[in-house]
Amino acid sequence: MLPFFEGIIAAIGALIVELSPPIFGLILTENSLFFLFFAASSEEIIKYAFIYNHFTKLKTKERILSGSILIGLGFACIDIILKQLSYDKSVLLPVIGVFLVHLFTAALLGLFLRKNISKPIALSILILVLNILIHFSYNLLILRMN
Repeated sequence: MLPFFEGIIAAIGALIVELSPPIFGLILTENSLFFLFFAASSEEIIKYAFIYNHFTKLKTKERILSGSILIGLGFACIDIILKQLSYDKSVLLPVIGVFLVHLFTAALLGLFLRKNISKPIALSILILVLNILIHFSYNLLILRMN
């Protein structure tokens, strides 16, 4: 159950990062492509950091998949609560989509960490880029639908 709460903490950390650009004098609108990419990148990088940290603490590395899914679930729950506050309550697609995007990207990270690969850094970067593109594509889809 601890990974679920780690996912909640990761989501709160991602929210803080997403709200930080004005501190540095950057003005980003929620509908800009740069903000969508920044939000997807920050969420996926922070989620990866939490999943990787969880992976390094495991005695049996095979359990990383269940841990990464729980982290993704905790992350998704907080993201859904925050997104539902900003959307019309009758809109179900963003809620289901947020849930599936976070669960899928977390599971994908867990699957690749579970494999013993000779070049884990290169693979980690590749998976991170793939997850960012998946997340960014979903964000763009939701923006275009509204």
